[in-house]
Amino acid sequence: HPVSAGCQTSASNVWPDPRLGPELAFDDDPKTRWGGAPDSKDGWLAIELAEPKTFSRVRISEAYDRIQRFEIQVQHDGKWRTIHAGTTVGGNFSATFDPVTAQHVRLNILEATDVPTIWEVQLLAE
Repeated sequence: HPVSAGCQTSASNVWPDPRLGPELAFDDDPKTRWGGAPDSKDGWLAIELAEPKTFSRVRISEAYDRIQRFEIQVQHDGKWRTIHAGTTVGGNFSATFDPVTAQHVRLNILEATDVPTIWEVQLLAE
């Protein structure tokens, strides 16, 4: 079960109409999605957990296969630290890493072929 349910979300920017807000990428609903601003080719999607949680896996479902380069990052003492870096994401991406405890986590999209849009991000304890 994701550790991310019911938390605060934010994004670098949001597709305006219909509004595809960051909360839609963390709602456990595979039919809703976050979208970046029109003409954007990068951006980030962040979550603030209710309290620090430990997780060692991330699952991401991306619409339209646009991401070319990304990082999963956690924040400690106000600084972002990359715990996983990758290239393409696609509809069923999963990565496992050493367990990390954090309250602030973000998907930092460094490069995309078109507006990035994400169906779902899940942080998992195992």
